[in-house]
Amino acid sequence: MSTDESKTRIEPIGDFSCTTEYASSSISTDNQVATAVGKYLKDSLLLANLTDRVYQLLREDLYLQRERVNNYSHPRW
Repeated sequence: MSTDESKTRIEPIGDFSCTTEYASSSISTDNQVATAVGKYLKDSLLLANLTDRVYQLLREDLYLQRERVNNYSHPRW
């Protein structure tokens, strides 16, 4: 991974099971965000990896939600 890629990489904060706690500590200004977005839109491989990761996180979240709902509907004893 090059240094440019590591600067724009979004790292999870805290527990991996909670997909809503993602933030980027290295991208702080609107200009940097615009640069990162432009980079992803120009590079189809980066964009494909990003969309695959978002899809994976959404599937995990749906699975966990379904699991929670099922656990609430069944009596514990």
